[in-house]
Amino acid sequence: MAVEPARPSDVGTVGVLSRAADALSADPRILLAGVAVVGLGFVPYVSNVASPVVGGLAVVLTHQALVGAPATDRSYLRRTLSAIGATIVVAIIAVSIVLAGFMIVGTVALVGFVFPPLLVLAVLVGIVGIVLPVLYVALRLHLALPAAFIDGETATDAVRQSWERAGGNVVTVLGVQLVTGVLSALAALLIAYAFGIPFPGTIESGGVLSFSAENRELVSQSAMVLRYTAVGSSTVSATIPSPEFLFGYSVVGGLFTALNYSSQAVMYREFDDEGVETLAGV
Repeated sequence: MAVEPARPSDVGTVGVLSRAADALSADPRILLAGVAVVGLGFVPYVSNVASPVVGGLAVVLTHQALVGAPATDRSYLRRTLSAIGATIVVAIIAVSIVLAGFMIVGTVALVGFVFPPLLVLAVLVGIVGIVLPVLYVALRLHLALPAAFIDGETATDAVRQSWERAGGNVVTVLGVQLVTGVLSALAALLIAYAFGIPFPGTIESGGVLSFSAENRELVSQSAMVLRYTAVGSSTVSATIPSPEFLFGYSVVGGLFTALNYSSQAVMYREFDDEGVETLAGV
């Protein structure tokens, strides 16, 4: 059935995060799912699998906590496969945009060797023609995961649903991503600092900056913590300082991971006309 583009939602970034926080307080299992995603992400090559599998559970639990109704009766395995498929589709779209952008930038840059001012234009084209389109598409397709897990959409339909529902609400999606991303990065820095890992690039030893081999290792670990944030976690390649750090960051980072997944579920329902009506009394 055709889906009309969603109208701009009356609930902005603050409203989405507030509803997500309500879901977290209503069902602690959502937080546990977030902690599991972060903890499993420290295991090489596991995070890419753990995110859709366990993150989908957080989405489903959020939907049930706020709407009071179960998600689709489609099997969890099929929903997980759809979510993974949607992730692959989104990645293919993003890579296609990047390749097209590089082709344009490369063409302009080649001409720039003959007419140097065009080199500056090539940089501008690179920003406008690659970064902004990829960011916009990523925001429009950010809701593919809840589409697969809440409504049981197939991979391609999940991508289509996300594109439709995020239409007119891109600013809200961006705002939620920025808030959860910044909070996640701050949490990573604070936990790293609490366990004796200095902030990247600022190793203080005796009141002066020092970059010994030992301190460079600490910088590397701290940079790893920044790279591995609760939102969009990636495989960790650096050595983890201690089990205490693992536990501390998994709990704190898991909070913002859970908030991010819950926000996806809220936005998916909120950006649908029927979803707005259903959630109005929550």
